[in-house]
Amino acid sequence: MITRKKILQNTGLTLGTMALANSIFSEEHDHKSMSKMNTKSKYSKAMMAALHCKLATEVCINHCIAELAKGEKSMAACLRTASETKAACEAFITLAALESSSTKKMAILCVEICKNCEAECKKHSEHHNFCKECLESCKTCIKEMQAI
Repeated sequence: MITRKKILQNTGLTLGTMALANSIFSEEHDHKSMSKMNTKSKYSKAMMAALHCKLATEVCINHCIAELAKGEKSMAACLRTASETKAACEAFITLAALESSSTKKMAILCVEICKNCEAECKKHSEHHNFCKECLESCKTCIKEMQAI
């Protein structure tokens, strides 16, 4: 049984741990050597487009689920393509951040998957603003992936 005493003890422990972690990570250290590093990835624009696309698909997915719950079966394909796009964008972001040798291959795959999502969202864009936003995000993502 969870009691008020246990909640307060756990809250105290959590706050204490956070304070300790904060003091450890906030110690002074030298950032001068970092200023000489190139901190901008050659994939920055594509990564930002993929991140925005991932977020737009997340919203679209939630909207599709809500519509499906209401009995709107036409949203099933949209849910599927948005889910695939979200997964592809996540994979691209990870590979690009690592500057993996597979980044360009993933970008090519992302273009294909985003085109499918764009086509499906287009069917619903007149009636569903979330689909329209997802469609626009896919267009931008496609453009940036093709530039790689």
